Amino acid sequence: MNLPKAAAAGLTTLAWYALPDVVHGRRLRGVLKTALLGAFAGAWSVVDRPAASTPGPDRVDTILATVRENPGRAAAVAGTVVAVGTALTVAGERAIFAFGERRRARGVRCAHTLPALALGALAAAGVLFESAADGR
Repeated sequence: MNLPKAAAAGLTTLAWYALPDVVHGRRLRGVLKTALLGAFAGAWSVVDRPAASTPGPDRVDTILATVRENPGRAAAVAGTVVAVGTALTVAGERAIFAFGERRRARGVRCAHTLPALALGALAAAGVLFESAADGR
C-alpha cells in the first residue's frame, strides 16, 4: 500500500473542496487551488519513485506505435477524450460547489467541509485501491 500517496490525494482533495468555507473570494480561491495543484504534484513526484525494472516495451511504446500508424484517428480520439473529460469535470465541479452553497444558504456551518471530507476519503481510498490492484 502507498499511504503517502493516499494521504497526499486525500488531503489535497479535502483542501480543494473545503476551500470555499475558508476563502470567499473567487480569484483568491483560484490562486490557492493552483498552489494546491503544484504542492500535490510535487508531493506525488517525490513519493512516486519508479521501481527499477527491466527495459522493454510498455504502454507508452504501444500507444506511440498506434499513433504513428494512424495519426488522424489518434488526434480525433485524443481531442474527444479531452473535450468530454473537461466538460464532465466542469459540470462535476459546479455541481459540488452548488451543493455546498445550497447547504450554506440553509445555514449549515462549514457547508463545503463535510462533502470535502467524503471526497477526500474517496480520493485516498482510490489511491489505496489502485496500489493494491497493482500489487504495490
